[in-house]
Amino acid sequence: MKIHFLITKDFFRGGGIETYTREVGRRLASRGHEVTVYSTRGKDKCVGEWEGMRFIWLPSIKPHWAEKTVGVLVAAYKTLRESPDILHLHSVVAGSLSPLLRFKGAPCIVQMHGIEWLRNRWGRAAKAVLKAMERTSLGSADAITAVSQTQCEYFKRHYDLDCEYISTAADIKDFASPKLICEMGIQPRKYVLFAARLVPEKGAHYLIEAFRRLSTDYSLIIAGEAPASGGYGQQLLDLAKGDERIRFLGRVQGRLLEELFSNAALFAQPSELEGLSIGLIEGMSYGTPCLASDIPENREVVGDAGLLFRNKDVDDLERRLDWVLSNIGATAELAARGRQRVQELFTWERVVDQLEALYARVYDAQRHPVLETVSGPKRKFLIS
Repeated sequence: MKIHFLITKDFFRGGGIETYTREVGRRLASRGHEVTVYSTRGKDKCVGEWEGMRFIWLPSIKPHWAEKTVGVLVAAYKTLRESPDILHLHSVVAGSLSPLLRFKGAPCIVQMHGIEWLRNRWGRAAKAVLKAMERTSLGSADAITAVSQTQCEYFKRHYDLDCEYISTAADIKDFASPKLICEMGIQPRKYVLFAARLVPEKGAHYLIEAFRRLSTDYSLIIAGEAPASGGYGQQLLDLAKGDERIRFLGRVQGRLLEELFSNAALFAQPSELEGLSIGLIEGMSYGTPCLASDIPENREVVGDAGLLFRNKDVDDLERRLDWVLSNIGATAELAARGRQRVQELFTWERVVDQLEALYARVYDAQRHPVLETVSGPKRKFLIS
């Protein structure tokens, strides 16, 4: 099956959608599918093929808020010149072009990675545009899928549409012994780890403020980079100024990231908004104790295998941090349950199995449409 993913931004460095496409795409390719990824250019070399996936590179446009919109338009033009069997459209910007792309004859699957207009980076005008894109995406796709049950419930409640739940995931990781972190002066099991892009919705400012109130010899390690535009990264540096326990490492990947997850006393996820956090699932996959904000999407991930604090409540976050760092031994069973929960519910092989089944159903449904009945015209194909 020829599967086209539209679109990613900076494929090799990007976060949630990019990680999802990397992990899913290479597995689909290994199962014999022809996978094509449309991505805006980044800092890495624009290769033609990687892990069995073919790439069509798109221009990277500034300012940042225009990049995906322009990229999607260029990707749509390019894909209309090809012959895909499935168009897998990431989120509402790509999904809003479903009415155009469906003329090609390939079914469009729109995958929601979050409720885009809720993100606090957008102003009033941008939110209105994103809401319109949401309505267009949901009204014209051949099938809809979302990475969390919370989103599926939202689309049912507000649009009366059925949505297939297919989560994000993580590999179960082997322990990475502390070598690189020791060379950097980071003491194993004596730090709290935050690992995510430095954008306001990820909540690093709550974590820094709460941590600074603690009288502890633990460190706080911030792994992630801020977008070039905006002043949030500097805001975090100012917030941490004068506290030598707080270290900013910038963008981290590979062996160093594995060591940071493996040897953390606690992984903290203080996000205000998520689709479904791959970072939180990864923290659990290492058998590391996790503390997360109590938004519904984080509750879905941790179940009874993690600790929660009230979203945006610095006082409650401080209390939870203080308890965990004073009772590290009591978190071992919780961490083991987290790892087991990932094995049971959040593996990439499970995700790819679900996507393959969805692709096949949508592909077959388009080629064998349901006839109209006396009760009225047929409905657009949706997964129930």
